[in-house]
Amino acid sequence: MKLKCDLHIHTKEDPRHQLSYSAWDLIDRASDHGYHVISITNHNTVTYSDELAGYAVEKGILLIPGVEATVMGKHVLIYGVDGMRDRWDNLSLFDLRRLRSDGTFIVAPHPYYPNYNCLGNVLDRFPYLFDAVEYSHLYTRNVNFNLRAQEFSKKHNKPILGLSDAHSLRQLNFTYSLVNSRQDQDSIFQAIRDNRFTIVSRPAKVYTSGIVGFQLLVTYLGLHLLR
Repeated sequence: MKLKCDLHIHTKEDPRHQLSYSAWDLIDRASDHGYHVISITNHNTVTYSDELAGYAVEKGILLIPGVEATVMGKHVLIYGVDGMRDRWDNLSLFDLRRLRSDGTFIVAPHPYYPNYNCLGNVLDRFPYLFDAVEYSHLYTRNVNFNLRAQEFSKKHNKPILGLSDAHSLRQLNFTYSLVNSRQDQDSIFQAIRDNRFTIVSRPAKVYTSGIVGFQLLVTYLGLHLLR
């Protein structure tokens, strides 16, 4: 079965951003777009519950618990994390290795984008800590920072996974992955490791992404000025 998947989405429960839509709203919109698998990956916060997962099942969606954690100041996607008691805002590389040995699935998000919180050289030095890298939706025909991620994928034989990193419901359905798997968490992770998936992607709309980017910048500056 080919499952339409997006494993990198943010909602209003994210403490870092003031977004307008809830996890419940996201599930409704993902269902409208025909998704079979999603993960809510809020910054340093696991947004997952049995009630939320049950609602997703009613919509035909598997909700995989996930988080966009901070590892040595860099962002890392970690999946299969419900029930864990880690502080997700200050992990070390040793923590990352421990989590992976405990069965979590780890992805390097937007690794070579020009931002202080992107992995960059850390990924180059420690590729064995990651199961896959992200092909982010945020690119245009003329500017695409995913190209270095593609090179990394080939060099280290790591899957490159199409994900949206959506901070707005308008960003859904531009980039996602079709995974050939049963609709359960372990099967999906193994299918990705085995490269049994394809990426569906088209460049982001400059207008939409520009508005979202401006809103995120204002929120980020506002939160830091109020500290």
